[in-house]
Amino acid sequence: MDKHAIPAPPVRPRRGRPPKYGRPARLVAVTLPNDVVDWLASVDPDVGRAIVRLHGRIALRTTRQPGPDVPQAELVDVGEGRALIVVDPRVVRGLAGVAAIPFGEGRAFLALEPSWTMADLELSVVDALDHGIPDAKRRTALLDFRDRLRALRMDRSMVLEARTIIVASRSSRKKTRGQPRE
Repeated sequence: MDKHAIPAPPVRPRRGRPPKYGRPARLVAVTLPNDVVDWLASVDPDVGRAIVRLHGRIALRTTRQPGPDVPQAELVDVGEGRALIVVDPRVVRGLAGVAAIPFGEGRAFLALEPSWTMADLELSVVDALDHGIPDAKRRTALLDFRDRLRALRMDRSMVLEARTIIVASRSSRKKTRGQPRE
């Protein structure tokens, strides 16, 4: 160190309250109808936090097309300490027993066959890899997905629960009114 150099002043911790949302924010005054304020308060008693929470949910649904900075598969928090496995649907396309339910551009959560478990999902990925994936990029993504599934299965702090979802879709054939479903 140069004996003539001026030492930098010591870094002092910032005083005052930490940022409310963990990131920079600014005060915004807004007038809302009473019913909207009541509804927001049902999401969170702090109306500002309710708005930020809703923004987070919408941002999750409208996630951009996966690029190099977006993982092919990840756990996405859905609240109350729970998370969904969210994937690029192209990674799981064609896997036995697995459906990708899209919820945003290039993102989907997984739905498994009834009574399937995480072990069945992992085995489906391994089987696909064993049968050969000609596309090198997809093979790499599946290998990474297999490793992530294995890590989840081996993580003793993680509890994995199979849940049932209901997917409603319109029939492609026309039904006449009053005619019972088959």
